[in-house]
Amino acid sequence: MTGSDDRFFSRWSGQQARELRARQLYSEPVSVNTALPGLIAVLRSAAILAVGGSLVLAGDMTLGALVGFYILAEMFLAPVGHFLEFADKRQALETDLQRVEDISRAAEDPVFDRRSPESESIPTFKGRLQLAGQLELRNVTFGFNRSRPPLIKDFNLAIGPGQRVAVVGPSGSGKSTLARLVSGIYRPWSGEILFDGHLRDEIPEEVLRRSVSMVAQDSVLFFASLRDNITLWNPAVPDEAIFAATRDACIHDEILLRPQGYAAHVEEGGANFSGGQRQRLEIARALVGHPTVLILDEATSALDATTEKYVDDALRRRGVTCLIVAHRLSTVRDCDEIIVLDNGAEVQRGTHDTLIADRDGTYYKLVKSG
Repeated sequence: MTGSDDRFFSRWSGQQARELRARQLYSEPVSVNTALPGLIAVLRSAAILAVGGSLVLAGDMTLGALVGFYILAEMFLAPVGHFLEFADKRQALETDLQRVEDISRAAEDPVFDRRSPESESIPTFKGRLQLAGQLELRNVTFGFNRSRPPLIKDFNLAIGPGQRVAVVGPSGSGKSTLARLVSGIYRPWSGEILFDGHLRDEIPEEVLRRSVSMVAQDSVLFFASLRDNITLWNPAVPDEAIFAATRDACIHDEILLRPQGYAAHVEEGGANFSGGQRQRLEIARALVGHPTVLILDEATSALDATTEKYVDDALRRRGVTCLIVAHRLSTVRDCDEIIVLDNGAEVQRGTHDTLIADRDGTYYKLVKSG
């Protein structure tokens, strides 16, 4: 669990407690409204039978007249009970309509504004199907609550095509948040995120999807075949691209050992695969489209050292630009640059050799504690 996950859980638990208190306050009038129609019906019947029974015993009314009056009274007063039931349902209906109205009034996600209009041509940017792989962050500031100080403030980063930059730091320092900002999951409060020198909003969404891939901490696998999980149901992906991706992810041979190979079924969440296999399938999924920018958020945390080195060498051969978020520092020693975050701020920057030489620095302490 990341530091941002801890903060999210704290906020969620507080909101959940407030919701439970509100539900308890709301449940009292709801319970009264639910029980009231039945209670009125019982009291009504008891009153009619009590008064009518006394009149029958006194000889002022016949038994048939009592039965007839009871039936007519029930037919006449039944709509009153239905009206009370409707009042309760009307309140629930108003709540549902408010929720629908809230969704319909929500602003459209900016991602959909960047989609190219439907046409037979394939969207490109500057005449290219993919980006070159240059990534830059300028004075990026972001937080989860604007009433509180930002988690990341005035962060800057520049990665050239094919370079590998790692972001490390203690738990809760903002590493995973930074990865999600670059991937577009989060949008910064201020600052700019540029690809090939252009703002994200200037680039067609289709080009970004072809160029940028992310492997997150938590593997997401679906109840489908291995092939569909790797290609995400894209029948246009050739077998050569699938095999190249799984080989680079060091999972190809293990797939072939299964009775149905790439047609083998995956249980929901990848329950029939180990943690390391799930991570490698995620890496293969990210590589199958030949991205030019790859974001790795603890992507090899479940792999042994030998497999991790194999995957790392394969990524180097591909020449893909890598932004690596890592807690296990052995995976980032050979990166072109290492950025150390602490409480959302950059505290150190340099290569492994220069950072480890500073015995008072955060990086040195992280290496020794790991």
